[in-house]
Amino acid sequence: MDWLAERAAQNTPALEFNSQTWTYSTLNDWAESIAAHLESRGIKYSARVAIHLINQPAYVALIHALARVGAVAVPLNIRLTQTEIKWQIEQSKSEFLICESELIEHPKRILVSEFLSAPQSNPATRHTPIDSDSVQGIFFTSGTTGFPKGAALTFNNFYASTRASAERLGVDAHDRWLLTMPLYHIGGMSIIFRALIYDIEIVLHSGFDVDAVHHALVNENITHVSLVPTMLHRLLEKYPNFKPSSALRVILLGGASAPVNLLEKALSLNLPIALTYGLTEATSQVATSTPEQTRTKPGGLGKPLQGTSIHIVDQSDKSLTSGEVGEIVVSGGTVMQGYLGAPHSNHRLHTGDIGYLDSDGDLWVLTRRTDLIVSGGENIYPEEVERALLSHPAISDACVFGIANSEWGQSVMAAVVLREPCSEEVIIQFARAKLSRYKIPRNIIFTESLPHTASGKLMRAKVAEQYSHQEQVVND
Repeated sequence: MDWLAERAAQNTPALEFNSQTWTYSTLNDWAESIAAHLESRGIKYSARVAIHLINQPAYVALIHALARVGAVAVPLNIRLTQTEIKWQIEQSKSEFLICESELIEHPKRILVSEFLSAPQSNPATRHTPIDSDSVQGIFFTSGTTGFPKGAALTFNNFYASTRASAERLGVDAHDRWLLTMPLYHIGGMSIIFRALIYDIEIVLHSGFDVDAVHHALVNENITHVSLVPTMLHRLLEKYPNFKPSSALRVILLGGASAPVNLLEKALSLNLPIALTYGLTEATSQVATSTPEQTRTKPGGLGKPLQGTSIHIVDQSDKSLTSGEVGEIVVSGGTVMQGYLGAPHSNHRLHTGDIGYLDSDGDLWVLTRRTDLIVSGGENIYPEEVERALLSHPAISDACVFGIANSEWGQSVMAAVVLREPCSEEVIIQFARAKLSRYKIPRNIIFTESLPHTASGKLMRAKVAEQYSHQEQVVND
């Protein structure tokens, strides 16, 4: 199996960046040239190679080159500190590091400038079979609580994910997928393999720039784009009457739960929103609603993708029936080989997320199990309270968490970001009209911003740690 070599024979458009286009043939030549260079630097089969790069064409070519050599990619979050980078390199046992800066230390460091440009000549391609059961990459989870874990994903995982995504969302030979998600994130990396297997084109951006994304969606015949809610919020805030070209079929919205007011705004503009629930450990998508389903059932995440099963279980791992709330367990061909140092042979993943399947078999996600607030014996799902707060026109972002309370076990607190002045009393009164008494935040903290991961997930544990010792004012 050599997916890129197979595509090269067709010479169709593969990648566009800053108005420059590479066909699958030229991308194949570039990947082969990089592969030869990497081998000359000592990178061999099964070697682990850390990558610290921003989105760029050379990153895409490098991923294909590592696959051809048989090396394992270890993409690193470019927002990490030097200490965090060192820790992930050590945890993954990466023998090499490919980066842009000489400031990052590693005994076997390779600068991307060594292969930044595509070759002028056509190197002979070795049709090296890729073992589909071998590990393509090690992807560190976002680490919203504790230390991130390295999930080992195989080529088979990506293939299963690609086929299932195409079956749910559809695919056409002329599709163009706008890629603004970072390639170190599974939401970005998966698009490389979808495009390759579908034989479609990636329109790559170096990052999310709201004006550049707006221009592309209006003028460049983009058919698909993957966004996290924060990105869509910024797009609609700057362009409230946003109208993409008629080519756009899917806005795949995931990475974090979409606030109700954001979803309502997007649907009022007739945007083709496909809500999705996914995990790094399951090679991105697990359940996805089509744009048609999102319009008829806003907030629902659709059914599991083909080849994937979702079970809702209680604390004793007993399966629950539709409508019953419990932990989401995922199984199927997209589930990782395992975490670093912990093989995962049964393809059954306990996600730690809490949700339920409705009577149609559609998934609804409520919260992380570790985020669940238990107050006076009542379960409180932070996302539910956040959705209520975010429906207030003055609130642009919110984080709800529990703090220790000697009487109730935990009590509810909220940190909010305002877009216009508003008092704590007004917010509490607003919440009382929307939530049961026990769910109402006892204290509102005003802050200028809240931390999110690259995929848009709210870093609830970080906020809770920051404010856990704040004096609590009880609002009854």
